Amino acid sequence: MTGNAGETSMSRRRLIRASGASAVAAAGLAVGTGTGSAQYDGWLDDVENYDGTHDYRGRDEVTVEVGAGDTGLLFAPAAILIDPGATVVWEWTGEGGLHNVVAEDETFDSGETVEEEGTTFEYTFEDASEGDVFNYLCVPHESAGMKGSVAIGDVDDDIVSPDDGDGDDGGSDDDGEGDGDGNESTGGGGGRDLSASDIGALALGLGVAGSLLVPLFYAAHRKAEKNR
Repeated sequence: MTGNAGETSMSRRRLIRASGASAVAAAGLAVGTGTGSAQYDGWLDDVENYDGTHDYRGRDEVTVEVGAGDTGLLFAPAAILIDPGATVVWEWTGEGGLHNVVAEDETFDSGETVEEEGTTFEYTFEDASEGDVFNYLCVPHESAGMKGSVAIGDVDDDIVSPDDGDGDDGGSDDDGEGDGDGNESTGGGGGRDLSASDIGALALGLGVAGSLLVPLFYAAHRKAEKNR
């Protein structure tokens, strides 16, 4: 996909944005509980999956889903934090219809809308500086809250550390080993030697008949010990 669009496409986008402005305002009033950071000037207030800024600093490349969520009308994660010079790859899920990726200030533009799963558009923030913020949207679905933000270097927001899954895998392995050890220990306990108190308890449990059999049990037990 191309990162540049013609003048005709740009004019059409401006028209769509203008027509959707009242719908966005109405959505904001309906939600009423937006948690968009002041860093984004309210840009993410009506974005359903915005939960803070996901920290991807230290990575050369970061992937953002296009068409996420149950309706396919979200970018995921909605807000990301990257280093200057890092590349963001937007990848289409194939859900939610036709989408595109357009920066609010037109720094980047994926071009015409598409919906094919696996489509990608990427942009490298090589000219960005620490503290810069790039808000973007899917033009056809702006009024539905399909918007996102890319923060560079630092951001005044709640930081979310991406879960790479390593901790969960390690925990599962540890649990498995613990269960195995426990089972082996239980199995070994089944073969322990009988004590005199064990034999006495057996006799009490069997009553009078048991008391007559105790000498036989004890003699057999002693003989087995000698044969080991």
